[in-house]
Amino acid sequence: MAMGVGRGAGRGGRRGAGPGGECICPSCGYRMPHQAGVPCMQITCPKCGVRMVRA
Repeated sequence: MAMGVGRGAGRGGRRGAGPGGECICPSCGYRMPHQAGVPCMQITCPKCGVRMVRA
């Protein structure tokens, strides 16, 4: 079986959202700039402690 040239969408069939954007708290609405290489889900809101989501 031949293998392709590795230009797929990545693990799980999805691509990353890129370096820009914001992390937003779904509970209180606090916003902060997204840090490249750090998923928003790994950051907790400094105001209320809920995990952030990517916007």
